[in-house]
Amino acid sequence: MENREITIRSDGDQIERDNWEVLKPYIHRYEIVWRLLVEPLRSSGSIYLREGIDETFEEFAMCHYTTYVNLARALEKIDSCADDFKFAEEIWANMHRAAEVAIKAVDAFRAIYKDCIMPRRNPPVNTGQLEKMEGSLKKYRNTLHDPMIGTAKEHGVRLLPRRELLQKYHRWTSIMYRRKPEDFAPVNSLLRSDFAALCSTLQDVWKEIETAIGDLRENEMS
Repeated sequence: MENREITIRSDGDQIERDNWEVLKPYIHRYEIVWRLLVEPLRSSGSIYLREGIDETFEEFAMCHYTTYVNLARALEKIDSCADDFKFAEEIWANMHRAAEVAIKAVDAFRAIYKDCIMPRRNPPVNTGQLEKMEGSLKKYRNTLHDPMIGTAKEHGVRLLPRRELLQKYHRWTSIMYRRKPEDFAPVNSLLRSDFAALCSTLQDVWKEIETAIGDLRENEMS
């Protein structure tokens, strides 16, 4: 009997399976990296990690999965227009956390790679764009720590100040009485643009990880 291919749809955990159809068009490379580095860490016939696996591999698995969960939560809230986007900063917090833990996953992978490759060297995995994305997402995420950000609504569409103008519209009255239309954008559009950009950036990083894993295999055979 031929070996069955391991897939998120059949072998992921409940959250992975429930969200894969909507997330796959954005992050299909998540599954490739999961299949190469996470699924082999599981106990036979189980979705749970084996006892006694290397801590760095476990760190990678935890961060990779946490990235997925936060992307799933963000997209679910975007698609459902959660709370009419009154609390959109919570969605940016999900996206920011996804980027943040993805960077930690790369750090774990670098450690794995250096331990396995000869001569020892860092993998060719660049997080520059991901770090830039994380910093950009943080601007809206950080409003969680301040008084609730003001929004405007026109023709039933909720609007927020553009990222670079958040400080200008820090006070509710500045939005109510002194806003300029060109300074605002639909919240839905801002969220979807950031989500797509984050996923594209993650796809690039995961592609580099996949290539680096190929280097490890060649190194092992040589």
